Amino acid sequence: MGSRQAMKMSIWGIGPRIMTPVVLYDVAAGAATWAWPRWFAIPWVPYPALLAAGSALLLLGLALQAAASLALAKAYCQDRLVTTGPYAICRNPLYANVIFTIAPGIALMCRSWPMLAASLILYVLVRLRIRREETYLEKRFGQDYIDYRRRTNAIFPTTPWCGKERN
Repeated sequence: MGSRQAMKMSIWGIGPRIMTPVVLYDVAAGAATWAWPRWFAIPWVPYPALLAAGSALLLLGLALQAAASLALAKAYCQDRLVTTGPYAICRNPLYANVIFTIAPGIALMCRSWPMLAASLILYVLVRLRIRREETYLEKRFGQDYIDYRRRTNAIFPTTPWCGKERN
C-alpha cells in the first residue's frame, strides 16, 4: 500500500507546467491569425460552420471540464484516489478534454489552423511530463493506483467493451 505520508501534491498537479507553454503558443498563434489572416485563417470552410462546430466543442468541453474538476476537488479534499465518473474513462480527463474539445473548439471559433496545433503540443507535453504525477499517485495510493493505471488509459478513453487498450 502507498505511503500516505508522502508530501501531498497540489490539486493542480503538473497542469501549470503543461498548460503555460500551450497557452502562450495559442495566444501567439491567435495573434498571428488575427494579424495575417490570409496565411493563418481557415478559408476552406465557411465561418458559420466553424463557429457552430467550435461552439459545440467548447460547450461540451466546459461541461466535461466542470464534471472532472468537481470529481477531482471532492476526492482531493477527502484524500482519496478518484476513479469514477470522468476518471473511469481515462486517468487524465482534464488534459484529455482540453486536447479533444476545448483547444480545438477555440481554434475553430477563431478560424485559426495554427491554433489547432495546440492540441498536438498539449498531447506531447502531457505524454512527456505526466510521469511525475503518476509517480506521485503510485507512492500516495500504492496498489490502488497501480490497478487503476492498469485498467484505465491515460489520455484516450478506455473502451471496456473492446478489451484492454493502453495509451
